[in-house]
Amino acid sequence: MSAKTSLLIFIILFTLTIPAVTVYADVPTVLSITRRTVSSNTIIDVTVRHAGPSVNHYISQVNLDLDGTIKTYADLPKPTEVQTTFTLNIGSANPTTINAQAVCNIHGASPWFKEGTAATSPSGGIPGYPLEAISAGIFIAIATTLVLGRRR
Repeated sequence: MSAKTSLLIFIILFTLTIPAVTVYADVPTVLSITRRTVSSNTIIDVTVRHAGPSVNHYISQVNLDLDGTIKTYADLPKPTEVQTTFTLNIGSANPTTINAQAVCNIHGASPWFKEGTAATSPSGGIPGYPLEAISAGIFIAIATTLVLGRRR
């Protein structure tokens, strides 16, 4: 095998392994919704999990669906912990159903979460390329290089 062919195989194999990492598109996850009454106000505590909070990456708003009426809370303190609770005052309203959605300023909105349901475990990231796809790509790259190398 010539030096050019070997170099080409090395470059192709190296290039195929670069995207073989987990990509973290960390959409926030609402973990729980609890309500309580203080004086005549209904207070909603929304607990959210969102990895890597920083000055540039944070929960920018929480949306509440109160019996079909959407209220948006955008003036929130920027969390410094992965799991944080936002305390939202909805006034004297006492809705039958409450759904919450957290919005990351970079990755977008979480799915709606209904009060009284169990939180699902966050996946922790989106797989970049599964091992099978990487193996198939490497096999195809080697086979192509060998076929092209023999034709010269």
